[in-house]
Amino acid sequence: MAVRNAWFAAPLFAGALCLPWPVQAATPLTKGHAGFSSIRVLVGTSTSMSVPTLVQGNQTDIALWDLMQVLNEIGFSASWSKGQFVITAPVSVPVNEAPGPAGKGGAVVVIDGQVVERVPTAIATPPGASSPEVFLPLTNAEEILARLGIQATLNGDQLDLDASAVPQPLPDNEVAVWNVLAAFASVLGLPTAPAGSSAYTDLSTASPAWGVVRAAIREGWYQPPSPTSSGAFQPITWGEAAQILWNALGISMQDGAYQPGGSPTAWASAIGLVPENWDPASNMTAQELDTLASNLHECLQGDVETAANTWRLCYPPADEYQTTLQSGGGQPLFASTADAQAAISATYQFFNQLVVTRSGQRWFLTLPSAPSGYGFATISALGGLSYQTKPGGAWISAPSVDTRDVSVPKQGRLAVTIPPEGLIITWNQMMPSLGGTVALGALDVSPGPSGPSVQRVNIASPNLPPPITSPVASLHVQQ
Repeated sequence: MAVRNAWFAAPLFAGALCLPWPVQAATPLTKGHAGFSSIRVLVGTSTSMSVPTLVQGNQTDIALWDLMQVLNEIGFSASWSKGQFVITAPVSVPVNEAPGPAGKGGAVVVIDGQVVERVPTAIATPPGASSPEVFLPLTNAEEILARLGIQATLNGDQLDLDASAVPQPLPDNEVAVWNVLAAFASVLGLPTAPAGSSAYTDLSTASPAWGVVRAAIREGWYQPPSPTSSGAFQPITWGEAAQILWNALGISMQDGAYQPGGSPTAWASAIGLVPENWDPASNMTAQELDTLASNLHECLQGDVETAANTWRLCYPPADEYQTTLQSGGGQPLFASTADAQAAISATYQFFNQLVVTRSGQRWFLTLPSAPSGYGFATISALGGLSYQTKPGGAWISAPSVDTRDVSVPKQGRLAVTIPPEGLIITWNQMMPSLGGTVALGALDVSPGPSGPSVQRVNIASPNLPPPITSPVASLHVQQ
């Protein structure tokens, strides 16, 4: 599943499925080997219609135009054009877009812009019809309906459709809880959990949203409103989505004071996931969720391309108390959580302003402004590196770079070559009261095939080079 743009196909007309049209997918009917019949399609207890069928041996095909009318009645939008059967859903209604088995020939089935499978079709003229129509196997139609959360059961000459798993769409392009869970699961790599039964009256196992909602509940990302109500199809505010993201990243409320911003919504704004003017109490729209999911992907990836051969780095978020400030029982580093939060915020601000550029086969890391105050950076690489303090200036070779030892002109900037093996840049803070320094974060940056490869290196990692380790025995935040 994916967060979808809410677009709708053009209105359908009976003539849309009449020949001639430029289709290579349909197979003309061979006379003498098939016959026509009909089935009654019943949608719940409200809609009933007679639909032409084409019987070829043991196979029954259903008229595609009539199937599309059923989908329109339920709330989807369906169209046929140039051999493509296109179905779209309101943005808050889940569908299964997973590709089916690869097949050759046949009509292409497209659900919310994604090609999901190919199905065989036939062309025939039902009795009383003025022109040929397209038919597809009933078994394929049932599989397509299942992708939309519609259960189909054939009882003799009656096809019963249970659409109770299809939720009512939300207004104003708003997204539901399941949309947010699906977006985060896609970015963070959470597999769905479709097995098992549902205890929720509002979420059937037939729903395409079931697997991701169940997985998110099981992993502790999301807490349903009650034991019998999942809330999966209810609108969700930006503030609620931010809390789910904290849960997904393993950031506990207990450790919240040590994150930039100090709360889920302030944190997301502080690290650049969302604009500052978002209202945490307003229901999220599809566009807002797309923005959040895209920014989250870039942040976890560690970079975003801003121009040709130019990337701004992003410091991948984590629970900073657990990965950076957790105590081993040593001397406290900060007098208060506010001081610790300020130090961590400065760490993110530093890494998020770094820029990587590529010129030919050479890669460069640029610090747009020189650090000031108690913060400083160290850069190291196997075999050393070269740095430059102003455009057009001389390149200076060094085993490593400490920004405290480099004088950058007022209009200059510090640029460092990135060797093929990469480099590690660390943000540190001088601690005069302790007589030493402490590392607060590090990134491993190396050239990649289409852009930089960026990995966060937690300060507890043994991979950090000796020049940036702290003489302080252990890190601790004073409670």
